[in-house]
Amino acid sequence: MTRYVRATCLAAVALVSATTTFARAADLSTDVGLTAAIVAGSHVGSENPVPVSGVVPGALLQIVQHVGRFALAFEGVPQVAASTGTAGPFGRSSASLSLVNATANVDLDPARRYRVGLGFQLVNLSNVNGTNGDRNSVRIASPIYAVGTSLPLARGAIDFDVDVDPNLRGILHIFTKNNVASLDKPEAGAEVDYRAAYHWTRGNVTYRAGVRGLTYHTRNTSNGELVDRNVGAGVTFDARFALGARR
Repeated sequence: MTRYVRATCLAAVALVSATTTFARAADLSTDVGLTAAIVAGSHVGSENPVPVSGVVPGALLQIVQHVGRFALAFEGVPQVAASTGTAGPFGRSSASLSLVNATANVDLDPARRYRVGLGFQLVNLSNVNGTNGDRNSVRIASPIYAVGTSLPLARGAIDFDVDVDPNLRGILHIFTKNNVASLDKPEAGAEVDYRAAYHWTRGNVTYRAGVRGLTYHTRNTSNGELVDRNVGAGVTFDARFALGARR
């Protein structure tokens, strides 16, 4: 675990601890939800300049703990994968990804129209190069800085959120077609996760329909070589079930 993740975890713990001190009389609830998505995107990896593009379905599992104006949110993406349409000498090039986000958020105003947050992200990436048979994998961590706003409507509201991961860090492990380890590549970069959604509530269930996009890139910190570039966007729909007092 990097020092950036440790610092982020300590900040998140401090923020959550503050909720128990300053929100004793506040409402308390837990949301459990699932987001379904259809995403189109492309991936370019180290030593694999041919983009891997495709349209893939995905799902995010969510848990959000609310305490007054504070919220601790977790979301995870099980592994999703895409492959090229044409095969090379060693088969089709492919890319797969899974991730976990954890963010502590606070509403800045009583109407809960503006919010900021702090958290961390863990990403697992793997690629197969159909041209030369290389396989590589990396686990990357980064702090998250989040901002958002909600615009109330006659029924429901429109939410806008942006998460910035400014310091992605990891070590790319590469294996040749003969399963021989090649030189590891230290990588660093940044990510922007942006989304907009209309939400409405029926009983204890809140629904959201919207769009979400992602830009992600890392480079070799030794020589500046592009290691990973991922760009994607798609439509999303989620349902969150509230347990406890409704916010």
